[in-house]
Amino acid sequence: MLNLSKYRVPFFFLIVAFVIIGTYVAIKFTQGYRFDFSSKSVMPTGMLVVNSSPHGAQVFIDGKLKGATNSTLSLPPGEYLVEIKKPGTFPWQKKLLIEKELVTQANALLFPQVPDLKPLTFTGVENPKISPDGGKIVYSISSPSPQAGLWVLDLGGFLFSSNREPRQIAKDRAGYNFSELNYYWTPDSRQILVETQKEKYLLDPSQLNPSASFVDVSKSLEQMALTWTKEEKIRNEARFKKVPEKLKEILASSATDISFSPDGTKILYTATASAEIPEKLIPPVPASSNQPESRKIEAGRLYVYDIKEDRNFTIPFNLPEPTPTPTQAKSVKTKDKTITPTPTPTPVKIETENWLTKPNWFPSSNHLIWLEAGENGDKVIICEYDGTNSTAVYSGPMVSPFAFVSPGGERLVILTQISFDPESKPNLYSVSLK
Repeated sequence: MLNLSKYRVPFFFLIVAFVIIGTYVAIKFTQGYRFDFSSKSVMPTGMLVVNSSPHGAQVFIDGKLKGATNSTLSLPPGEYLVEIKKPGTFPWQKKLLIEKELVTQANALLFPQVPDLKPLTFTGVENPKISPDGGKIVYSISSPSPQAGLWVLDLGGFLFSSNREPRQIAKDRAGYNFSELNYYWTPDSRQILVETQKEKYLLDPSQLNPSASFVDVSKSLEQMALTWTKEEKIRNEARFKKVPEKLKEILASSATDISFSPDGTKILYTATASAEIPEKLIPPVPASSNQPESRKIEAGRLYVYDIKEDRNFTIPFNLPEPTPTPTQAKSVKTKDKTITPTPTPTPVKIETENWLTKPNWFPSSNHLIWLEAGENGDKVIICEYDGTNSTAVYSGPMVSPFAFVSPGGERLVILTQISFDPESKPNLYSVSLK
């Protein structure tokens, strides 16, 4: 009879060796190493995670179909042209560098080539203005319409539900033709300021304001503006805590129109003087963006700085005219430390500018959106924050510059006139982006 006791020790070491080898192989596999049958050797690879919205798009690597989105591909180290395509949407493409043992992401937001256009109002709209938080639009309806006055449209997630219909917040009356008056959102998006020649009133956008509630706030408005500015300053100081000190100096001396992305990880700014952003302001981030960047900035150009990855990108937008160079602020040295000047973001204004007359942040924080003049009318352009994949998502009839984006980024809202009646007035329409 076979005596198995003498094989126990070799069998134990065999199991241990199998576990060690299996663990080592599993670790190398997760790091991206694969067996290459052509060279009959184990080769290092990198991982490409490909996602798209909407899902189910095709993934092409150097022109060859490799699969579908929401998947992971193993590729030998090198630079590849990655294309993501789905019928009915604009294609996405970018050159990506795949590095061994690292994960690179390709996240494509695919916009429809033929967007869905739906009316939001039917009564005629004049002078629409979006709130600073992007959640509401105030507009006027002129006399002799029985609905004349100020109206507010919510742009939340229930844009088309019955409880999200436009609501009237003020009615025209003697001496108050709102279509002829100036009105603006307050910086906190909570009220609407209406200006007459002699008086100023704050209206509640959530309800109908009776004429008896119109109280002149001209004397207290300056103090209110100081409060709004103070609140904005506190928010900006919190955002700037994550910005490298050297970049703060550059922004303070050589930039204007500073705007943080909604998630606070990126900065959009206009250069007012030439400067150079030093390399490695933060420790290098593995598998960070490898798109061409511009660390030498030029006056009159738009840039986006990625705080998390220490990358600076040029935005393909031509400013109408260069911004004057401000007086340069310098660091102040004390016995204990160096005080770096705090950059000044775009100042708080009572009047809200139409967002798309120049690049502004798309709600995703990974894209910018703006209006661009064309031969056949204005276009709405969306591009990624690194300046790639610039796409005209809408080109058609539009009363410029009244184009807005909903808080979730799922649709545009434009003012346009789509009617065969030349006397009809323009209305607000929704243009789907997803």
